[in-house]
Amino acid sequence: MVCVAHIDAEAIPIKCLSDNLPSVLFTFITNAVILRYITSDVLGIISVSVPVSAAVSAALAGLWLHALSQPAPEVTSEYRLGVWVTAAMVVLETAAQPLVILAQAMLFVKLKVVADMVSLCSRVALKAWLIALYPSHAIWAYCVGHAVSSALLVVIYYGTLLWHVRSPDNCLPVKSASELGPRLVPGQPALDRDQLALTWSFFKQGLLKQLLTEGERYLMTAFHLLDFSEQGLYDVVANLGSLAARFLFQPVEENAYVYFSRTVERGKPVSAAAGRVLHDLLRAMSLLGLVAVTFGWSYSDLLLRLYGGALLTAGPAVSLLRAQCAYVLLLAVNGVLECYTFAVMRQEQINGYNRKMVLLSVIFVISTGIFTRLFGGVGFILANCVNMLTRIYVCYRFVAGLPLEPAVSVPPLLGLRPPWLPRW
Repeated sequence: MVCVAHIDAEAIPIKCLSDNLPSVLFTFITNAVILRYITSDVLGIISVSVPVSAAVSAALAGLWLHALSQPAPEVTSEYRLGVWVTAAMVVLETAAQPLVILAQAMLFVKLKVVADMVSLCSRVALKAWLIALYPSHAIWAYCVGHAVSSALLVVIYYGTLLWHVRSPDNCLPVKSASELGPRLVPGQPALDRDQLALTWSFFKQGLLKQLLTEGERYLMTAFHLLDFSEQGLYDVVANLGSLAARFLFQPVEENAYVYFSRTVERGKPVSAAAGRVLHDLLRAMSLLGLVAVTFGWSYSDLLLRLYGGALLTAGPAVSLLRAQCAYVLLLAVNGVLECYTFAVMRQEQINGYNRKMVLLSVIFVISTGIFTRLFGGVGFILANCVNMLTRIYVCYRFVAGLPLEPAVSVPPLLGLRPPWLPRW
């Protein structure tokens, strides 16, 4: 009963809001700018995301509470609390984004690992403990765990910043926490037009990527394509199937983007070093994805039985997890390709890519409607596979059209070809 209450209570509406849409968008937007122009002037841009995040979170919370379908009456009161707590924690975590991106740019890998680990472990442990004690108050337990983990994340990053600032060996481009806020520089315009144009391009791209990445959650919530119990089951299986993407693929992609953004020049031919790294990453990630497909297809039933018992093995959960394994393979390939693509694209190419993303969004919505009617919950994952295949195709075409330096002996995209196949 504990597991059932937990699935029904959280379901998709809270999960969609807790995906931190404002935070994700602004993190994506400013990453590309800051990694190339790491100065305190540019860092001040990010703090604008806090008031914007507050406005967006409040609007989304109102939408979830008044425009979308509501859960059963016995959990409605806690549901409202969960939505507002989630919105507040989005704003709180957004306040730490300047330091998150600064740490990434300064290659403070250990800080990010420790902060994420402490935040995640505290959230999961506290939520599990409270649900075990109060199984009928799953949303209340979620709120407490989410609030504590978000507060710990902010404290860790700001505490680290203050420690570095007060240290005589301060290596940061800022001398105080106040330098992270927006301010006017004497003799300079309030807004840099070049950075503003680049930020707007990445904003549109980030919005489209968020819709393409999490679009099925918004669709099933907005149009109530699945009831709350089915949404909860889908969410549990999707999260279980995406563990490899979150804990293995995401760190690789983040570090790969940092490497490419520092070593690759926009508009220049692919260097031998960057080409070799891209080739090896594509080979490694595709092999890891194939391992997930091979073993995931055979052991999905066993994994679900060990994880959730008979609740998860009775119904479409096994088919969902098997389809999710195929999606993991596509995620592995697409992540590395997009990292390199975004690192080398010029502004006009980014604008062109954004226009293609609009077309991909339309294809995704159409495929979601078709596959959902044919296959139910599995159709969402199949639509995601179609979406990821189209994104891989776009990035593949772009990378294939890049000129190579004469020193490049092996084309980077050959990393996608199985080593036992003959080279054409």
